[in-house]
Amino acid sequence: MIEGRRGPLSTLRGRVMLAITAGLLTATVLFTVVAAGLIRSQSQMVARGELDRQTVALATTLGQQTAEQATRGEALQIDSQAYLDVIGGPRTRIYYSGNPLSPVARQPSAEIPGMVMISPVVLARDGVQRVEFADPVTGDDLEGSIAPVTVGQEAWGYLVLARPPGDFASPWGDVAERVLLAAGIGLAVSLLVSLFLIGRITRPLTAMKRATHRVAEGNLRTQLGPTGTRELDELAADFNSMVRELARRDGATREFLMRITHDLRTPLTAIRGHAAALADGVVPPDGVDRSLNAILSESGRLEGLVADLLDLARLDADRFRVELSPMDVGTALRDAVAAVAAQATRSGVTVRATAADGLPVIVTDDRRVRQIVGNLLDNAIRWAAREGSVDVDARPRPGGGVLVSVRDDGPGVEPERREEIFAPFSSSDTPEGHRGAGLGLAISRELSRALGGDLHVEDAPGGGSLFVLTLPARAPERIRTPEATAGGT
Repeated sequence: MIEGRRGPLSTLRGRVMLAITAGLLTATVLFTVVAAGLIRSQSQMVARGELDRQTVALATTLGQQTAEQATRGEALQIDSQAYLDVIGGPRTRIYYSGNPLSPVARQPSAEIPGMVMISPVVLARDGVQRVEFADPVTGDDLEGSIAPVTVGQEAWGYLVLARPPGDFASPWGDVAERVLLAAGIGLAVSLLVSLFLIGRITRPLTAMKRATHRVAEGNLRTQLGPTGTRELDELAADFNSMVRELARRDGATREFLMRITHDLRTPLTAIRGHAAALADGVVPPDGVDRSLNAILSESGRLEGLVADLLDLARLDADRFRVELSPMDVGTALRDAVAAVAAQATRSGVTVRATAADGLPVIVTDDRRVRQIVGNLLDNAIRWAAREGSVDVDARPRPGGGVLVSVRDDGPGVEPERREEIFAPFSSSDTPEGHRGAGLGLAISRELSRALGGDLHVEDAPGGGSLFVLTLPARAPERIRTPEATAGGT
């Protein structure tokens, strides 16, 4: 159990929610600032455009009224304050420069300040010109629009409508209030959606946590269903594969323990029986040697089984060491065949050994190579057909080293089991119904890789199995890690 801090922020759900909330708050603040600025900018654009239209409309109206009144010989009466009340209120100011609009009327307002530069080019192109200036009387900063007052086809004068800059945009308070309301609603909805999605995401993880607890308690039938999310489905599939592999290994281990218990008990029972008979004096004099030989034989069998278990443990723990010396592979094959001659005779199997000409001398662990070849021959004899044959052959390996092959004429190995047979404790019944402890091939492959080579099985020409052992010209001085040997040669 992992001990640590307890609280909302110690969970994945809490941390994801905190990150999302922080991100949403940051986005909300940025949205508020940017949106408020855009709203104020847009309102300024609209207000300035409206002032342009008002200026053009008033200038056009004044021009038309001047022309009509002059035609009738009437005096033009202009009330600038009435215009201002209609178009903008008391903060809007009106200026005029040019010919009098009426000999008896007041001018719209004061003269256009001299600092305002009128551009006929801009007026001709746009019909209106925007200007910024200070009121000559009050000194107030103003922004305004200029439009020509046209009488007939002649520019009679120029009209300016102006306002303080602050009148062109909505107050910050009004803008911020609306933006914050919209942002608050968006933030609340986003948080609710985030909570829902986080729940959907973390629910499969919670189910996986419960499943791991069940597996830890020994329930190796636990499986996870699909979640609808590709990454989580892939993780669930890997979890299911892991549990199935654990169940397979658990079953293989149990089966191995039952077999190894039987294999250990058989020689121990024989040893105890003969030893008890000798101790009790019930063995006749002519049978003492036979009992002693039986004890010696069963002791050797027991010692070999224990040695296999120790070798496998050392290989798994990376504590295996090699003892290098020059080795004649041809001589080793002949010795290995001689060692299994009695077993082959009992099984009615013929064992033949051949070595190609020019077979190089390699530097490796002689004893371990003989152990590998002995295991392969023992396996081949047990699986060979009755009155069949086993052939062991050695030839130079391209690029240096030696290839040793052991062929039998038995039923062969199915393609889907060609890796499984090298797993520890993996064993099947032979045609005669015998089953080993499942250590020989596993130890042989690990030994071959510890010596810098590899071991694999393939179909033999004409039927049966063909085990191929690869040995380099010189074995490494230390055992190679599983990562370095996983690929083989």
